[in-house]
Amino acid sequence: MMQKLKRYIFDHFESHFIFTILISVVLINFFVYSKIAFLNFYYLPIMLAGYYLGRRTAVLGAFFTILMVWVFVIADPENYYAHEEKFHMYFHLTVWAGFLMLTGWIIGGLKEKLAFTDKLREELAHEKELLDISNRRLNEYSSTLETKVSARTRELEQEQGTVESLKTRVEDILFSVIDSKVARLMIEGKLRNEKRQISVLFSDLKDFTQYSDRNPPEKVIHELNSYLGEMEDCITQFYGHIDKYIGDGIMVEFGAPVKYKNHSILAVLAALTMQERVEKTHPQWKMRVGIATGLAVVGLLGSKRKSYSCIGDTVNLASRLEELCELGEVYIDHNTYMIVQQFFHVSRVRSVSGKRETDKIIEAEIQSLQQLLNQNPNDLNMMYALGQAFFKKRAASAAMEVFEKIIKLDPDHIEAREGYQEAKKNRDEYEKIAIRGKSERVAIYRVTGIKDPLMDRNKIPRYVYDQYTPLFSNIQLPVELVHASEAVDGTLGHGKTVALLSYALAERLGLSHKEKEELLIAGYLHDLGKMIVPHELRGGHRPLSKTEQALFHKHPEESTRLIKQLGYDSQILLNYVKSHHEYFDGSGYPERLKGEQIPLGSRILSIANDFDTLTSRRKNQEGLNYQNAVRELQKKTKTGKYDPQCLAALIQLLNLQTAPPYQLASH
Repeated sequence: MMQKLKRYIFDHFESHFIFTILISVVLINFFVYSKIAFLNFYYLPIMLAGYYLGRRTAVLGAFFTILMVWVFVIADPENYYAHEEKFHMYFHLTVWAGFLMLTGWIIGGLKEKLAFTDKLREELAHEKELLDISNRRLNEYSSTLETKVSARTRELEQEQGTVESLKTRVEDILFSVIDSKVARLMIEGKLRNEKRQISVLFSDLKDFTQYSDRNPPEKVIHELNSYLGEMEDCITQFYGHIDKYIGDGIMVEFGAPVKYKNHSILAVLAALTMQERVEKTHPQWKMRVGIATGLAVVGLLGSKRKSYSCIGDTVNLASRLEELCELGEVYIDHNTYMIVQQFFHVSRVRSVSGKRETDKIIEAEIQSLQQLLNQNPNDLNMMYALGQAFFKKRAASAAMEVFEKIIKLDPDHIEAREGYQEAKKNRDEYEKIAIRGKSERVAIYRVTGIKDPLMDRNKIPRYVYDQYTPLFSNIQLPVELVHASEAVDGTLGHGKTVALLSYALAERLGLSHKEKEELLIAGYLHDLGKMIVPHELRGGHRPLSKTEQALFHKHPEESTRLIKQLGYDSQILLNYVKSHHEYFDGSGYPERLKGEQIPLGSRILSIANDFDTLTSRRKNQEGLNYQNAVRELQKKTKTGKYDPQCLAALIQLLNLQTAPPYQLASH
């Protein structure tokens, strides 16, 4: 009953409030004598209204009460100022009205703040309830989360393993039918159809057809795959692209699809390595190799089944050279010869039918005449006999050179003039060979091996060569790996030269036997790290940007890493290689070491490296002889680039007559 009454009062409080105000005003004004004293009574309903009904209702109630009181005051003023003056009564009523309004305003404001606080409390309670629910759910979920995560992780690992397995299978299948470089260029959209300068290699085995007819197919395929596997290693090591297998024959491009500038050198190195490998692993077979260099159209050939290949006159010439080649040899065309003659032993092929018996007699005659001419170089009759011998051997160019010398010594020598004209007339016929499909005769050359860079007397004096060359016969080095790296930037033989010079300088500077051996290996392998540098940035063909220089300057550290992979773990050797581009004045790289901070072996490597660079043919320019190279090194030593004692050791090694400006330090 009380709850209903309480709810009824609260639900109709505003009506009760108005009614109370009306009744109070009427009763006080009609029945209370001291009306001024009872004015304070009105604070009670206004305060209650402010608390329960809010600021607006309380202020309106106060205003309504004041209005009603003023109505009674105006209607019957004597009842209000009977005991005080009229002015004081009006002043009293005005002050009372102001405080009554202010009371309604303040109490109503407090109520609103309390209401806002209550609302916040309710919201917080609601949020707390939601948070408790979430915590309960989270606890329930976390109890099983680890199990779910483990299960999902296993599922993802299985899916990833399946994807990786599928990816590996696809790559294996793709790379088994397409060169990996071609596949990547196709995926990247960088494979173009174009006319490009390349070198093409053809190889073939003699009498393999008869071998396959005599043996079971299983044995034939096994032996053939073994042979092709060996050849693939040789070709890919020198960056060749295997175009196709033609039975036991192979067609290879160098300089495509990746545009290596020194593709001719790479092709000849690959050919010589292939011949060595066949002789070592399959001595029962003999191989022929032909190489031609020139323009060819390269690109993807085929409609549905595409393959990267090349066509053109260069391809046909390489194929013909392989057909004409003698067993176990490598034949090249004139374009290839002009590029590789600096690095390889090459001789002109006079006849494709093999060496004539009479050639042996003529060669003996030529050797005898040359020995006699060394004793008497101005004997015209002997010179004329030598020219005639060369002509009989069909070496027309050599004969022309001899006859030309005679004419310079004796302009009236009629026989020499006639011999010169005869040799000139027959030069193409004698020295060039007719090839099917070619309208003109072609010069053919035989490659017999790699030149020893230490035989270059512009670099290494004879006595230095004789003293230190035997060192290389007592040590095993990854020759093919170094050759592949050096061929890319056209510096074939650089490592061997630096190795010999470094060992010789170390001996003069008093290093121990162990340190000298480490320095010999370091000199041979010091540039292996250049393999991380893109081939188009190597060889100094153009200035490098700052980004490219930063990449290039990483190669000493990369050399160190590769040398460790090869099994060389001596810290002395690794330090020599890592710091071989540090300069004495601190301007080098990678750590900008200075003076004695640089290992002595690295200082030796630095000057040996730059000496070989100065004396080598680069960018179609002949290298300096070793005397002029030393002068250049002296200039740079004065500016602080090289260790003076290393330069002094080099001058002493080369036995130069000019007194060196630096003295050897004692060790």
